[in-house]
Amino acid sequence: MSCRRFNWSFRTFNCHFDRREKSFFVRNDQSAKLKMLYRGSAKTSARALTRTIVILLLLLSREALSQSTSRTSVSLIYEAIAATNATLWLAEDARLFQKYGLDAKVVHARGAIPVQALVGGSVEFGAFSGSSTVAAVLAGSDIVFVAAKGNFAVMSFWVRRDSPIKSLAELRGKTIGVTRAGSASHAIARLALKSAGLTDREVKYLHHGGLPESFASLDQGIVEASMGSPPRPGFKELVDLSSLKISFLQGAIEVQRSFLQNRRETVLNMLKAYVETIKLAKDKPELAIAAISKRMRVPVEIVRPVYQPHENVLEEIPYVRRESVQVILDQYPKEQLKGLSYERLVDNSLLQQLEDSGFVKNLYRRNP
Repeated sequence: MSCRRFNWSFRTFNCHFDRREKSFFVRNDQSAKLKMLYRGSAKTSARALTRTIVILLLLLSREALSQSTSRTSVSLIYEAIAATNATLWLAEDARLFQKYGLDAKVVHARGAIPVQALVGGSVEFGAFSGSSTVAAVLAGSDIVFVAAKGNFAVMSFWVRRDSPIKSLAELRGKTIGVTRAGSASHAIARLALKSAGLTDREVKYLHHGGLPESFASLDQGIVEASMGSPPRPGFKELVDLSSLKISFLQGAIEVQRSFLQNRRETVLNMLKAYVETIKLAKDKPELAIAAISKRMRVPVEIVRPVYQPHENVLEEIPYVRRESVQVILDQYPKEQLKGLSYERLVDNSLLQQLEDSGFVKNLYRRNP
């Protein structure tokens, strides 16, 4: 006879009494006998069932508690829904954070909120541009880079499909849409235009809270060009800056220095997950493309042709390079930097530890 059906810890069980064996046992939905819980006659079934359920719930409670407490809860916040964050999304989809003992929440916020959340201690990890971090440190924060998402700019200038503009030089006197002042889109636009012979005085920047607003301005004709990583459906790519190999820390993994000092093992586990995600993205780019398609809500067919520049900047060991940080520092007057240097901003020791331990070598020895 079937005594009762009940749910616990996301699993469904059926309690049965076997007349022939005179015993109670529990089956799950796959009908596997889990445990012999009681022997006796059918007359004692009520008391036996009660005792059975109590024991089972205690066992399952202990198991559920063990599972929930075996992982460290952390949050990681990023600032732009752009393909440059494919590795973060892929790590989430492939459950690689869980593999390394982290119950990680990957959170999106726009504007200055990601930096403010990290500085204020609301989250443990940040994943935003190098320029945002440098600005925060100059304002008094103690944030440190522990890994690079990309040491080169993967960004393009975009114009409307009917725009007559065909080169960067033709942006002279035009208005360019970027996100907030000092952001990656703003800083990279300045660098690119400088290489084309245009100064800040020869163009106008219109700042927005995020990329969606910037491209809305482009669509409405408020700006003549806008900055962003591909894909950008509905717009024409004017210049693909990834082909120019501009050194720039467009994205990084950041933590507060105090958190790194007190919770180094947690940061190390985050980087283990991140480094394995890079390998996964290299071995199976379709998974990264699917992650981008899902978050940006664009068809895979649109993402696939423009994904290669994003993959090209992925490095097996994502050390933060000196030149990608220095180019950001060089945009500030020396007196404003107050001695701020690459050494103060970067801690590559965790990635060095992963390399020295053989973690990365062993990872790449495995079959994809």
